Amino acid sequence: MSRYYQITNRIYIILCLFILLGFSANIYSQLPTGYTDDLIFDFNNDFGIDTPMGTAFNSDGTKMFIWFYQGFIKVANWNGNSYVLQNDPVLDISDEVGAWRDFGLLSLALDPDFDSNGFIYLFYVVDREHLIDFPGPNYDPNDNDYFEATISRLTKYQVDLNSSPLSTVSNSRQVLLGETKETGVPLTHQSHAGGTIVFGADGTLLVSTGDNASYSSVDDGNATETYFQQALNDGILRPDENVGAFRSQMTTSLCGKVLRLDPATGDGIPSNPLYDSNNPRSAESRMYAMGLRNPFRMSIQPGTGSTNPAVGFPGILHVTDVGWGTWEDLHIIDKPGLNAGWPLFEGLVAHTGYQNTNAEYLDALGNPTGLRFEDDCIQPTSWADNPDPALRQFTHNRPEIAWKHGPPVAPFDARVPWFSGSTPTDPQIGGSGSPTSGDMFNGNAAVAGVYLKNANLGSFYEDKYFFSDYVRSFIGVGTMTDGTTNWFSDVELFAPHQYRAGIVHMAQNPLDGFIYYLEIGISDVRRISFVPPYWTVEPADGFAEADGTPDPGNAFANWLTSFAGDGACGTLTVTHDSSGLSDDCGSTGTETVTFTLTDDCGNEITKVATFTIVDTTPPVFNEALPPDTAADCDNIPSAETLTATDVAGTASVVFDESTAAGICAGNYTITRTWTATDDCGNDTVHTQTLTVTDTTDPTFNEALPTDQAVDCNNIPAADT
Repeated sequence: MSRYYQITNRIYIILCLFILLGFSANIYSQLPTGYTDDLIFDFNNDFGIDTPMGTAFNSDGTKMFIWFYQGFIKVANWNGNSYVLQNDPVLDISDEVGAWRDFGLLSLALDPDFDSNGFIYLFYVVDREHLIDFPGPNYDPNDNDYFEATISRLTKYQVDLNSSPLSTVSNSRQVLLGETKETGVPLTHQSHAGGTIVFGADGTLLVSTGDNASYSSVDDGNATETYFQQALNDGILRPDENVGAFRSQMTTSLCGKVLRLDPATGDGIPSNPLYDSNNPRSAESRMYAMGLRNPFRMSIQPGTGSTNPAVGFPGILHVTDVGWGTWEDLHIIDKPGLNAGWPLFEGLVAHTGYQNTNAEYLDALGNPTGLRFEDDCIQPTSWADNPDPALRQFTHNRPEIAWKHGPPVAPFDARVPWFSGSTPTDPQIGGSGSPTSGDMFNGNAAVAGVYLKNANLGSFYEDKYFFSDYVRSFIGVGTMTDGTTNWFSDVELFAPHQYRAGIVHMAQNPLDGFIYYLEIGISDVRRISFVPPYWTVEPADGFAEADGTPDPGNAFANWLTSFAGDGACGTLTVTHDSSGLSDDCGSTGTETVTFTLTDDCGNEITKVATFTIVDTTPPVFNEALPPDTAADCDNIPSAETLTATDVAGTASVVFDESTAAGICAGNYTITRTWTATDDCGNDTVHTQTLTVTDTTDPTFNEALPTDQAVDCNNIPAADT
């Protein structure tokens, strides 16, 4: 098939998309107040290229990789103000990629250590011309063999991080899945290839694959509109796999699965539910979850999962499965071995067409005879999953949201799983008895989105999940639960039906925390951004000096109302949780207050600050203070009684007296101390020193003998 066909095929896809979308001027309806939708790249008009499929960012968001339907990858480098697109592709494998219908280069993932090792991973449909004839003499790079049997393939390349322009290391190609036509994911019709690559928290590589069966009829094998016979003849499809959409229910088929692989080898992981150590590259060894139709987009919830691959929990997966005639599905895969139910179930209910085929599972483990697919997966009777991962395949793991096909006008129909006793039910969102409030909507091609882990788009949307629909191009946002029962407590429309022209991918950029999305209809990369509330006058600690009143000079009241903020959404309001100052010492008090700045969209930020009324003023004595003085030891004055007052409360006075001996008993020093203390421990001290001396001569106790004349022979004795 010629390159001319490849070009016209892409034009056909885009035109069909615009017809499906009902493209009109209302496609640019507004987002919620305060949110901005900016054009990052207009590839069609500015660069002459079309059909971007998705973006992948390095760890700090300074490199944005964009992969294209045709099979090449571009990089845009952040220059401090904007992204600048490198002219040369980082990698171009368009000769190998089958860019027809909804196939092409489906997904790109960067290694978790990309910034140091440069590894990238690609999932794509292989052009049959390349699959069968390359590198032999019959291979024609200018020819394409489309609308024929082929495979999907997973490959690994290494980017030369030191190259300029950035390019891929030559000969670094490693095929992880689909080395030959017999080992790829079989493709037998014009759609349903999947698929998305994501990395788990444990470093394992997860890939979503489609059933690759017919979308025109109940395909339980031998559907005449498919390429089953050619696939059988080529060895692309094993005879036991010739069961059409029921390949999704076969653990021995790579179709309709979430595969979990070792990114170094492509082997299955030993903690996968049916891992076979004797055959680590078998479908069973690689299978993590099953029962999917066309899981075009899949994302992983950041902050979930174990870092240990042996645990078998890479994280919570959000898988959107494009439905057939009635329902679109959003599945939450939170453990290994879960069965999403296709084709036995579409949405939350049984698919009557496939339930009545009596198709036999010829390749079942243990090779039982007469086993029908429809008997092998039944509706659940409770929220509990089987504790054995290998046995979970036998119960339908119902989607967490199913929305009905239909135009972008009422009546809308979107449903969630619930139970009436042990009977599974499917109440409408916001309906009577529903566990989930919010909006209903219609769609035609589910697209998984992104789980926001920060408040860059406002606190209202932090820890919420954004998703979309390729045909109806709304953007929904779900508030998630812990999954004990249903996974969503509320679902709202962030952007209305027909908001854009075919959203096919959403990602959160680590550089700014905003959502970047691709609309294939007009080949744009766009960004949803927001200015969350921010402080213009940020709450800070405050102080006032106590003056005996509850709020000196209204300082506390004024402090509570002194802060302000701004933001993009309407009027900004500052509130606080003050209940009044505590009753501390005297008339002092303190309170730690949380201030909340809220916009009209419900986004908020908080700041904690403390106000304190302090008492640093000491009490004052009321009386004149006794001065230092000298006193005769026979005339020591009495200590005076002093009192004190305090501006912020009461004060008490404590008297103390001490004596220090001098050179004789009559000479010594008396120190008198009056300490006035208020309720907060501030004190004023006055000290008086009394210097005591003895200035009085001693006196005789007896009558003093008088002068007299005596005879020398009669001298009287001296008196005592």
